[in-house]
Formats: sequence, C-alpha cells, structure tokens
Amino acid sequence: MKKINALMIQPKTPQTFWSHDLSLKAAGFKAVMPPLGLMTIAAMLPENYDVTLIDMNVSDLEIRDIEQSDMVFLTGMWIHRESFLKIVNMCHELGKTIVAGGPLVQSAYGRSGDYLESEKIDHLILYEAENNLPDFLWDYERGIAKKVYDNKEKPALNLTPSPRFDIINPYDYACMALQFSRGCPFNCEFCDIVQMFGRIPRTKSPAQFMREVEDLYDTGYRGRLFIVDDNFIANRKAVKEMLKLLAAWQEEHDYPYLLFTEASIDLAKDDELLNLMKRSGFTSVFVGIESPDSATLSAINKNQNATCDMDKAIEKIQRAGIEVMGGFILGFDTDTDDVFDRQLAFIRRNGIPQSMVGLLAAMPNTDLFKRLEQEGRLIENDNPHSGDNVDTVLNFVPVMPAPQLVEGYKRVIAQTYAPKNYFARALKVISRLPDLRITDLYMAEPWKIKLADSKLTNHPHKRKLMVEFVKLLFSGFGVHALWFIIRASRYGLLALPTAIELAFRGRHYVSVAGRIAHAKPQPVTVSENKREYAPLLMKHLPSLGK
Repeated sequence: MKKINALMIQPKTPQTFWSHDLSLKAAGFKAVMPPLGLMTIAAMLPENYDVTLIDMNVSDLEIRDIEQSDMVFLTGMWIHRESFLKIVNMCHELGKTIVAGGPLVQSAYGRSGDYLESEKIDHLILYEAENNLPDFLWDYERGIAKKVYDNKEKPALNLTPSPRFDIINPYDYACMALQFSRGCPFNCEFCDIVQMFGRIPRTKSPAQFMREVEDLYDTGYRGRLFIVDDNFIANRKAVKEMLKLLAAWQEEHDYPYLLFTEASIDLAKDDELLNLMKRSGFTSVFVGIESPDSATLSAINKNQNATCDMDKAIEKIQRAGIEVMGGFILGFDTDTDDVFDRQLAFIRRNGIPQSMVGLLAAMPNTDLFKRLEQEGRLIENDNPHSGDNVDTVLNFVPVMPAPQLVEGYKRVIAQTYAPKNYFARALKVISRLPDLRITDLYMAEPWKIKLADSKLTNHPHKRKLMVEFVKLLFSGFGVHALWFIIRASRYGLLALPTAIELAFRGRHYVSVAGRIAHAKPQPVTVSENKREYAPLLMKHLPSLGK
C-alpha cells in the first residue's frame, strides 16, 4: 500500500479561564491537555499512514510541516474557529487534502453563513468517527471519497482504540486525558451533548478502559489525568464496575494519577459512587451548577439541580476530599435583577475557588438555539459564538436589557476573582477536605498518604515550580497567596500541595478576570425577525454595541 504522510493539527486555544496560561508557565508545561480526539483518530488509521501531530498550543505550525504532508486532519471546537480557519487557508493554498471533523465542524456545517469556509475543506467527517472514518478511508484508497460522511448511528465504544500516546510528549501537558463514556441522560436546554452523543450513555468496558490506563502508565507519565466524559457518572452501574478496578490499580501502583472529571450534581446522592471516586484518586470534579434559582433551573430543564439541595450536595462532595469546580451562567430568560448578587452569594458560601461564570450562549443544534431562532432573537455577527462564554459577546437578544446583563456579569467576575474573595473560598474548601494531618491519617487511611504524596513526587518540573513559586510570592498577588498558604497550613502539612496549586491557579483567574472586566461589548446586527418580536428587539438591541 502507498505510504501516506498524515499531518494532524490541533488549533491554537485563545486565553481563557480554561487555558491556564500563567499556571502552566509557572509549572513548566506548554498546554493543559493533549488533543485526545486526534490521538484516537491516529490509532484508527491504517499502518501505511505515517502520522505527525502538531498541537499549536505546544509548538508553532510551519509551512514546511504542511508541505511535507499528503493529508491534513483537522479538528476543533467553537473557541478554535479563528485558528481553525487560518489552518484551512494555509493548507488549501498549498494544495493539501484537508479532512476535518469534531465539534466545530459538527455544529457549523450546513448552517446559514459558512463559518467553516467548507468549500476549502475536501472531506468532512460528521458525527462519530468510529462510524464514518473507516468508510472515508476505504473510499479514499479507491479514489472515490465523498465530500461528507454523516452516519448518525451511535457506535459501541468497544470500536474505539487506545489513543496514540507515542505521537506526543506527555510532559508538555499539565494533564493527560482518557475517555470512558459518551452521552448524558439529561437534556439541558443550552447543552449540545445530547445532540452529539445521545441520551443513552455508552461506555467502554472496564477492562478496555484499564488497558488504556496501562498504556498511559507504560509511557512513564505520572501526574494528573482528566477523564473527559461530559457526565462521568451517566451510567452508574458501568462506572462503579470500572472504579473498583481503578481504585485497586491505583493503590497497587502508589497512586501515579490524580484524577478529575465532569459530573452531574446528583453524584452526592450516591455514597458508594462517591467513595469509589475518592478511593480511585479523584481530587476534583467540574459540576454544571448554572444558577442558584430553582425556577430558572426548571425552565432550562436542569431538573437534577432544581430538585436537590445544592449547598448540601457540594459540601458532601468536598468533605469526601473532592474539590468542586463550578460552572455558572448569566442571561437566562428567567434571570431577575438580583441574580448577580445571588450568584456571588452562592459561590462564596459554597467555597468554590474555580467558579466559571459565563454569559449564556446559544450553541447551534441545541434546544435553546432552536427556540431563539423561532423567536427571532438570534444575533448575526462575525463571531456567531466564540466558544468561550466568559467573553462579552452575546449571540442572542436577552430578556434582561443587554447593558444591564453585561455590566452585572462583569461585576460578578470582578468580585469573584478579587484576590481576597478568591482565597477566602480556597481556604473554605481546604477546611472541608478530610483530615490532612499525617499522624491521624496514617492510622486511619494510609492510602491517603500515598495520594497526597503523589502531588509532591509526580511533578516533572519541580525545580522550575519552586522558582516560579518564589516569583509569585514577591509579586503583588503574592501577599494574598502567602497569607492564604500560612492559614491553610493549620489544616495539616498535606494541605500545602493543594494550597500552592490553588495559589498558582488563582493568579491565572485574576488575570483573565481583569481582561473580562475591561472588555467592550461587540457591535452586532440582527437577522430578519418575526414581526411579533420587534418590540423586544427594539427594547434591548440599540445599546448592545455601545
């Protein structure tokens, strides 16, 4: 078979809360995590494909890289659109075959306004690759490849190979990534997970997932591991079976991995599951909280939040030793004038250091997008959705006057990440973690010693980290950080690794919050709207661009 030089490109991620630029630099890393999707696609290619992966968050893309390739595989999310289009144009001008897929392609293809410049892309792989990539490769070998491959069936994940770790340098990244499941049983109005992966969660077998863990272990990588599932606990039975194996493996191998993931808040209702995650080495979980208002949660179909005491649920997860990272959204139709103060109060009393507060964005294909489209409330602009809901770009007409919404959002961001407020929350979460005094733990749960020790021993850039830590302490931010670390130490020596990490993360959050607080709303235009919505548009739109 003819040898094919395949170049895989991960677009550049702009600075956001998620990019952790300052924290990464301090810790000696180049990017947050590797492009798991491309690494998995690489494992699906035949042996005659010689794969090179360039992650533009790690290294620059050079013209010669493209010139030496026969085919370019490209992916990305909405947040990568600017970088994605630059890559498409570069590859198109050099006459290379471009194969593109992923969330951006899935959401943008076929919508009015060609946000992909799809005429320059040779082949589009829509939906899930396990169904569509083999058909494309078969046709391509025979010279009959189509423009679009769009089999919508949901494949079994036993078809998914272990990712190609050999095409990256693991220590370029702050964490590695693996996937256990796809899909979510919930259908929140603003979320596109169900549209992409369905409401019936599909999982890899526990043995299959553990083989991937072993493959990662064989690379020599030790450190943080992100389980990228959109709702890790969507299939309770399957995840418990896997966690029993993972907990035993982690303890046997002295906890080489500190794990984190995304899960729904009903995690707190399942003591067995929570305990298994704790024993498996999970140290944090991202939870979509969205709003403290139960009426809003019901309106957006987030009933799993509306029907529980979220304060108690968050505290229960924290007291299990798992930090809660929270997602919050402003701009729902039901938001009242006091929503900003209520968000601030909720974040403060629950001790959530990493509180991702964003403006609502209508993602294509979601129920929210469809509703707003029918109501004539979508906004057209050069950036239909940046993919980063912590900027100040609105892509729809909100019920609350737009200037009030944007200014209230900026106030929430500014107060949330004022250093004093951030470290107060960080100290609260440390106070809720289980006993962090070595002498007490050694007698009760010695496995926790191993887990805490791995935070100190598994960092590949210890010397650089210490140098950057000294620099941080002598910065303007450092006064707050040092006082926080001193106060955190009273909860035990094992609290110090977590406190130092929270200090580095806080410096990044404060920096991004400052950028958001000074951002100016983007000028916008509105597409043709139904006549019955004209009063709403006239009421809210004139001041959007001011």
